[in-house]
Amino acid sequence: MLAASAALALGFAATALAAPLAVRQDASNIDVTILQYALTLEHLEDVFYTEALAKFDEAAFTAAGYPTWVRKRIVQIGQHEAQHVSFLAGALGESATSQCEYSFPYDGVTGFLGLSAIIENVGTSAYLGAASLITDPAYVTAAGSILTTEARHQAWLNSAVLKGSAWSGPEDTPLGFSQVFTIAAAFITSCPESNPTLPVVAFPAATIEPAAPAAGDKIALTYTSTAGATENLIIFSGLTSSVNAIMDGSATLPSTLQGIAYGVISTATAAADVTDANTVAGPIIFNFGLSSDAVSA
Repeated sequence: MLAASAALALGFAATALAAPLAVRQDASNIDVTILQYALTLEHLEDVFYTEALAKFDEAAFTAAGYPTWVRKRIVQIGQHEAQHVSFLAGALGESATSQCEYSFPYDGVTGFLGLSAIIENVGTSAYLGAASLITDPAYVTAAGSILTTEARHQAWLNSAVLKGSAWSGPEDTPLGFSQVFTIAAAFITSCPESNPTLPVVAFPAATIEPAAPAAGDKIALTYTSTAGATENLIIFSGLTSSVNAIMDGSATLPSTLQGIAYGVISTATAAADVTDANTVAGPIIFNFGLSSDAVSA
């Protein structure tokens, strides 16, 4: 009897989850905004893979030193992103945000694969950051199912293809709406005027020297500073953060950083106090790598 009841319950659950996602008329504004935000990112990913696959055939992947199965998996990832667009656009209906025009700065197959790993990581961070703001449980499940798929893409690209680590540490890093949008905006050249306006801002850019630092390095930061304000480089890594003082345009990175982390320049003195209003520049994407014999921080 218990087994039969459990099977029945699972059957009902599977039926509910398999039903098409639809935005209810009484859906909260924040839920609709999050779905539009997610669709904005999925459009970007969809076009990113579509353009690259049109540009690089199997011979191009082979010439770059990759086995044939790498491109075949990339085709599958592209199909996933196209399905995510269809899924979210179908839920939003006529109000769905439309595809923009994009420019992706990569050089050759290897450059494309490296940028792909970064974009997938940002996608994971975007869904993770939005999760706590979703009010409808059905949307939580839908977003969670896409989040885990993006994480699988990221893990495969980083490990099987780029021969690095499938993870950065024990937790992934959540990012806020404007932090993710700022990263995405670097690839967007124009959007239809009919697209809904999202409550996000694109922060000014910041660059670092050296461009690929190691954990513990002192780095030079280039950005437009806020006159008369004390500024810090605040780094988010997993569910931890660090506040690093900027002195004479430089800051020293924590020695324990691993994998991909994000940094913003802010006038806040604590990571929990970072807001759009006190963010000066960023995010900066750091990739510190993680060797196979490392002990997780």
